Amino acid sequence: MQNNYRKDPNNPEEALEGYITAEMDLIKSFSGELQNAAFTAVALPVYRHINEDFGVQDNMNFAAKLYLLYRDTDIDLLFFNGDSRSTSFGFDFSKNLASNFEIHGEVAYTPDHDKFILYEDGSTATQETSALSYLLGLRYLSQHDITSIIEYYHNGAGYTEEELDRFFQLILDGEDSGSDILLEKARELSLRGYGKPFLGSNYLYARFSQKEPFDILYFTPGITTIINLDDRSYTLTPEVVYTGFTNWELRGRFSYIDGGEYTEYGEKQNSNKWEVRVRYFF
Repeated sequence: MQNNYRKDPNNPEEALEGYITAEMDLIKSFSGELQNAAFTAVALPVYRHINEDFGVQDNMNFAAKLYLLYRDTDIDLLFFNGDSRSTSFGFDFSKNLASNFEIHGEVAYTPDHDKFILYEDGSTATQETSALSYLLGLRYLSQHDITSIIEYYHNGAGYTEEELDRFFQLILDGEDSGSDILLEKARELSLRGYGKPFLGSNYLYARFSQKEPFDILYFTPGITTIINLDDRSYTLTPEVVYTGFTNWELRGRFSYIDGGEYTEYGEKQNSNKWEVRVRYFF
């Protein structure tokens, strides 16, 4: 079986290629306040040509999830252990407060997280620390069929503004001086952590979409934004989707990126982007 790669926050419902895993499920129903329970055990191998981009190769990793439906609240308890990545623990929940209003949250804790740091004197080192990340959000469906999703995300493994400033300054120094040594050092830093998505520590995510406005059948416009709350840079992505042809989907979107110098989105390699997609399902 396969577990998916990390979702694209601009398009979280997009189907993704998965990792190769072996899984076992045990499911039990109850008649009390605890209505359902399910236990999932996962084995994830990492070897050459098998999940080799997951982490350190030549290892067998294990994960487990306990799902509970308790008093109409969905709860997940998660655990991962293996030598390809650091041991980590997780918890999430989802609760419908009304038929059109839902709240959800997630917590992830990694007790031994390796964070690659660039210091003020230009030296680098791997710093072992703990990382606590969490998310709290809501989903609301209005009487006009507008779905609103708003989430706050704290990335415990993210970099501070000062740490990112030093990284962006290193790139600028390398470009201004034409130094291949500095640019190669920046490339190494990017590969070892500074180039990952969600570099910072605090984010606001919001998405709004409306189903068939003005009675236009099969037409869904939407807009998504992700804001780095620390440096106030952001991306804004309006889009339209049309599914009026059987087994076809037409999608158009525009990604606007804005931020000052030395900010996460202001220093992105790409600028604003248009995307047009035509998909056929069979």
